[in-house]
Amino acid sequence: MLQPDHVAFADLSTPCLVVDGPALQRNIDKMAGLARFAGVKLRPHAKTHMDHPHQVEALASALQPGDPQFGVLVDVDVGQARTGVVDIADGLRLAQLIAQQPKLKFMGIQGFAGNAQHIPDFVERREAAQKAANKLSVLREVLSLEGLSPAIITGSGTGTQNFDAQGPYTELQVGSYVFMDADYDRIRDERDEPPPFEPSLFVLATVVSVNRAEEVTVDAGTKALATNGPAPVVLLGAPAASRYRFGGDEHGILSIPSRQPPPRLGARVLIGATHCDPTVNLHGCYYEFGDEAVRKWPILGRYGAYEVAL
Repeated sequence: MLQPDHVAFADLSTPCLVVDGPALQRNIDKMAGLARFAGVKLRPHAKTHMDHPHQVEALASALQPGDPQFGVLVDVDVGQARTGVVDIADGLRLAQLIAQQPKLKFMGIQGFAGNAQHIPDFVERREAAQKAANKLSVLREVLSLEGLSPAIITGSGTGTQNFDAQGPYTELQVGSYVFMDADYDRIRDERDEPPPFEPSLFVLATVVSVNRAEEVTVDAGTKALATNGPAPVVLLGAPAASRYRFGGDEHGILSIPSRQPPPRLGARVLIGATHCDPTVNLHGCYYEFGDEAVRKWPILGRYGAYEVAL
């Protein structure tokens, strides 16, 4: 198991992102197996939506003679009130407009219920997921009656994949399952059990102060961990039941249970992600721990094309 005092981490400057490679692979394999069993595909969650009649015209005009048809999905607001058509009639009209463009091909519908993914209570989360699925099912039926049966129905997420694999989705847009975080640690299934995936993303930090009783300070604060999530629940290298709180831009505070030996000055601690997506966003690379080696993985999506070219 990944440990913060591993010799391979000794030369790493902190704070930095560390990935437990074996845990990451187990998560990937588990989700792939669940998808195969349910007969659905997996697609990375997309946020570059441009779903509006004006965008249909812009896409069609951007294609050159001889280009193959460009497949387009209709994004549907299924409860998050962020993007997508808000009612069934608008969804039908947009699909018809796409189908009328010779350069475009209507491929299906998307409905990402981000509002449902982190609901801790099983019943409430299932109900929110069902509302999203119902809206997509109704639109599917309306489109099919008009000769526009959607080949793709995509959506879902890590928190609702167990419900959504039952339909109407043909694809699950899961992503956080590869890393997991404190936000997803709060959700429970019908047996009050946590998700079937394990934490694989951590921030490696160094203890920089031990001057206060039952507290130590580490060099990982708001510049190293996202703040739009609950406090980390996994702390490796500190006594069980230790707690993390933010102590500013560059610092975090670990509260140590009474009569437990605190980490020594200079010790390394692995802190589980608060919210994995924007925690990754704060770093330029991962350090992946595999067998006995640590491999550096650049986070290319964080840089612009010019910087990557350099």
